[in-house]
Amino acid sequence: MKVKSFIGWALLLLAVSCQQQPTQRIEFVKAGVPKHLEVREMRSENGYLQADESFFLKAEKAIYGKTIHVKMRLSMSDFQGDITITVGDNAFTIINEPDENALVLQGPSIGKRVNLGEMSTFINRDVPFDLVITHENEKLLYALDGKEIYSEKTNIAPAGFIQIEGDGENVKIYDLVGEGWFKPVETFYTREFLLERAHKSVARAAEQIKGDPNRPAYHFQPPANWNNDPNGMLFYNGYYHLFYQHNPYADHWEWMHWGHAQSKDLVHWEHLPIALWPSLEKGEYHCFSGSGFIKDDGKPILFYTSIGHENPEHWAALPLDNNLKQWEKHPANPIIVMKAHGEQFIDDWRDPFLFRQDRDTYMVIGGHPQDGKGSIMMYKALNQELTEWNYLGVPFSGKQGNWECPNFFKIGDKYVLIYSPHDRVEYYTGTMDFNKVQFTPEYHGIIDNGWNYYAPNTLQKKDGRRILFGWIPGFKENQGWQGAISLPRDLSIDEKGRLRQKPVSELTKLRGSLVAEKNVKLHNTSKKFDISTPQFELKIIIAEGGTDQLGFRFNDENGESYEIKVTPQVLYFSDEKAVIDPVLDEKIQTVQFFFDRTVIEIFINEGSLCATKVVYPGKENLNFEIFGESGDVILESVGLWRMNSIW
Repeated sequence: MKVKSFIGWALLLLAVSCQQQPTQRIEFVKAGVPKHLEVREMRSENGYLQADESFFLKAEKAIYGKTIHVKMRLSMSDFQGDITITVGDNAFTIINEPDENALVLQGPSIGKRVNLGEMSTFINRDVPFDLVITHENEKLLYALDGKEIYSEKTNIAPAGFIQIEGDGENVKIYDLVGEGWFKPVETFYTREFLLERAHKSVARAAEQIKGDPNRPAYHFQPPANWNNDPNGMLFYNGYYHLFYQHNPYADHWEWMHWGHAQSKDLVHWEHLPIALWPSLEKGEYHCFSGSGFIKDDGKPILFYTSIGHENPEHWAALPLDNNLKQWEKHPANPIIVMKAHGEQFIDDWRDPFLFRQDRDTYMVIGGHPQDGKGSIMMYKALNQELTEWNYLGVPFSGKQGNWECPNFFKIGDKYVLIYSPHDRVEYYTGTMDFNKVQFTPEYHGIIDNGWNYYAPNTLQKKDGRRILFGWIPGFKENQGWQGAISLPRDLSIDEKGRLRQKPVSELTKLRGSLVAEKNVKLHNTSKKFDISTPQFELKIIIAEGGTDQLGFRFNDENGESYEIKVTPQVLYFSDEKAVIDPVLDEKIQTVQFFFDRTVIEIFINEGSLCATKVVYPGKENLNFEIFGESGDVILESVGLWRMNSIW
């Protein structure tokens, strides 16, 4: 049955059964807030709804159909913050911040974030204005007071929520005229609809970025659009599974899903259907980071942070098939909520990581106690289904304001804590007393000393090795893709308690033709290599106990010289300087250098020091060379391999 109705800011949905979509009008009167509308912090005045602080309205029904038309009238006084008007899941945001004054549009139908201009150009204080949103003949149009501000053909029709939220002083919502088809939100948003829409968006974007020479060739990426943190790492049924934070609708952060891929060798990857999606019908807007785990019954489970509720919640998902290609949300969700801590409140509470100790299963979650510093919170499973947990306390806190994406696992007889403090990723090695719920650190270091590495996650390989993957941000914007996953790193702890990270040996499968050199002498000089493309691996062994400095030089995309210098104390990336903390207490003896079009990963002294950097090199004349600036440097051996693609 076709259901016709009228929409509004303070929305009254009138359902009638007929063959036409009539234009209807609602005026807001003293009678109160219209029915079928969730409203917070707004009051009914004479002919309008008014808000004086943070407010929220959402319709019970979602809009859809080949043709929609929405017209609303509202006004606002001065405010600082943003107000977002969502129609059909596309968000029109009015921003008034000290450093930004803009109208921004984004959403599934848009496929990008569009800045429509300054707010002050279109909207005046306390002057009512009309916003018109139309979708007809696959064309989406936004207009303010009769002036078209956005118009573009869409491959994904607007469909979904109608809501408004924000921070505003004296925001008034008057009447609305509109038409469309409607369904209750809880029946409109289905797993099938949400995943089909996401896959369609990725496929469309993937067609548009084919052949982009800036996309890495042997670092993992989704087919298109945004990715960030690696998630849910596990080995099951003969495959390694990589999940990752993914926005299928654009090449910027928003609408967090979990992308999914599998591999038999940690090197070559196969894209699988998106695993997790925001359950919009349940108030979930994002599926934030988390981990994968094999339960005692041998079956996998995913845990993640569900965002969109009053406080973050921790949810689980189960596979629908033995190949892990389809997933469903756990019927017991939410698994852990804030009240698990009693009276204690945890800020920025997110990113669960599961591990075993003896026969027990534990979880750590990042964040910080209110008025506290970055911490890990620890929990113990009370049943084998992992649906009941007991909060144990805070085994360790640091100095930073917040910690996210914690990993906590054992190598040998030591525990390793890795965390992301909104800066370079750090780690501790030490011991854990589970009776006292206390972690005692013995060594503290930096995971990656570059500027393009964050939010790593680990898995345990079938042979027991612990493997680390990280997120590589920092690529250019508006390319149709953004983000990559680092090369897998094999972790170990040396005699000093220092974490060593070596590229996994499986990467040698990608090596192509070899150029080898012996006993290369650098006396304030350089050694040039004829390299036709920035897609190679370089491995260097330095003679006579090593050197205090080694450099690499090549042309960037503008034809200018770009230099990377490595010392035990500082890394130099052109005009950027990264201080190594703690500094290497030894000379540079070995260097493994991976260049993958726009990604560079460097491993010094068998992984005692690592660094990742995004650089845009020259495509035709790389002019790559190695140089020394501290007296005689002898390269005992140099091996340079052209690297093949993982696809």
